[in-house]
Amino acid sequence: MNLKKTDRKRHQFLENAGLKAAFVILISAVLLGTIIYIVEANNNNGFHSIGDGIWWFFVTISTVGYGDKVPVTGLGRTIAIIVMLFGVAILSVITATISSIFVAKKLREGKGLQELKLNQHLLLCGWNQNCETILNILEKRPGNYQNVVLINQLPEETIEEILTRYNRLQLRFVRGDFTKETVLLRASAKTAAAAIIVPDLSNPVNKSGDDRTILTTLTLKALNSKIRVVVHILDPENYTHLSKARADEIIVSDAFTAPMIAHHITTPGIPRFWEQVLKEDSPVHLNQYPIPKEMVGQTFKELREFISQNQPMDILLGLVEISEPFDLNNLLSSDYSYLDEFIMKKFKEAGVGTKEEKTVRVELAPAEQTILTDSQ
Repeated sequence: MNLKKTDRKRHQFLENAGLKAAFVILISAVLLGTIIYIVEANNNNGFHSIGDGIWWFFVTISTVGYGDKVPVTGLGRTIAIIVMLFGVAILSVITATISSIFVAKKLREGKGLQELKLNQHLLLCGWNQNCETILNILEKRPGNYQNVVLINQLPEETIEEILTRYNRLQLRFVRGDFTKETVLLRASAKTAAAAIIVPDLSNPVNKSGDDRTILTTLTLKALNSKIRVVVHILDPENYTHLSKARADEIIVSDAFTAPMIAHHITTPGIPRFWEQVLKEDSPVHLNQYPIPKEMVGQTFKELREFISQNQPMDILLGLVEISEPFDLNNLLSSDYSYLDEFIMKKFKEAGVGTKEEKTVRVELAPAEQTILTDSQ
């Protein structure tokens, strides 16, 4: 196995023109630097060591021409002419190779084939008619996500148009089937903060069913247990499957259609209110803020009074509590013992200390005496 890896690396090295040129220059610097030193040492005070010869070699091939060391013998000048001609050719190869690397990388990025190096970014897996609305809202209210990576199989001209239109977002593109681990790895899924999975219409060959959403959720959670996954499913019966796959938020198509229709009859103003709030161009926004430090330990009633005094234009609707996962491993000793193993086993059987994802709990209009915590 090691021999095969060595042969493969040697083959890659030999196939790389830039590396070959750099290797040839290094060998030539030592060889010709030594020769010019031997030839010039007895007749030229500028060459006191092999290092002077190597210095002269690099100054000559780079066409800098400091003139601090100049051959004076006939043989030395002949060697200098050879070095000049030889250096121009080799440096041209290196320059062209470096340029081609950057050009190839740019082309691969444009085609969505380049592996990305990002951290704490958002993945948008799939594409359909709802994705432009998602990008519009993200562009207006980017939140904590500095980079958004699109993973789909749209035509190149469509992707170019999207990247140009949403130039205020730091959009990246990865082409491929987002259910495959290799494609998700190219999108830096291991270091992503969140992912949105929508029924995909970017490739007519692939079905837009929930099975691909379930598979992608499982793959993302396997690659990155801390990633927050928000999914859109078509069939309500798959809600349980996505819950078992540990999706953090599940949106079901048409889940609110019937209640909205009914409320248009019973309480017409309520649906209009939500339409106004949720429209992407709405001047009214629902926002989430951390509890001010000075209010931790106080009551909900006191928080409402605090907001009415300091932010009179805001209306306090409720509390959102985000619970970080409790990992029992953090409490066990670093020297893992049989006692630790027994404790871990019992806690797992009880379902305690084994959750890896955050939990979000929303409480609208809580009791006035509810005590505020720093997790809200």
